[in-house]
Amino acid sequence: MQKEHGMDLNNNYKRTYIQLLIDSLEEKQNVLDKLMKITRQQQDMIDSDSFNEDDFMQTISLKEEHINKLSELDKGFEMVYDRIRDELNDNHKKYAPEIMSLKELVTRVTEQSVKLQALEQSNKPKLEALLSRKRKHIKNARLSNETVANYYKNMSGAKESRSYFYDKKN
Repeated sequence: MQKEHGMDLNNNYKRTYIQLLIDSLEEKQNVLDKLMKITRQQQDMIDSDSFNEDDFMQTISLKEEHINKLSELDKGFEMVYDRIRDELNDNHKKYAPEIMSLKELVTRVTEQSVKLQALEQSNKPKLEALLSRKRKHIKNARLSNETVANYYKNMSGAKESRSYFYDKKN
């Protein structure tokens, strides 16, 4: 009887590990959905005529938090999977429904990751072009400010020099 109880307990641990893997993948999908939403917001910001750098920086910070969460989920998944891998391989028929759920989740997570990467790759050149235009605008603004300042400096200097000569002649 004890052996039977011990096997049930062991079986419960294994099922718990499998459920942890499923939960981890579901949470990863939720985080990827959030990242996709933020990345779409970034796309809208980049495409907008009124790009706000501070708002964009906030989205970067938020994405960083979610990326860290993904990293934690991946580490946890690997730890649990290492404990249950042999059991799943050796008794794959016994866990067929759970394995099917895991495969479906892995497929969805992978597809979401690919979509996210594609959107990031689409946003990257647009953002670089936007920042390049902003830098040129800032450089041009600085140059025109310097030009105006030099003009007024020269003009005021020219008046002084004329008045100096004028005063000397008189």
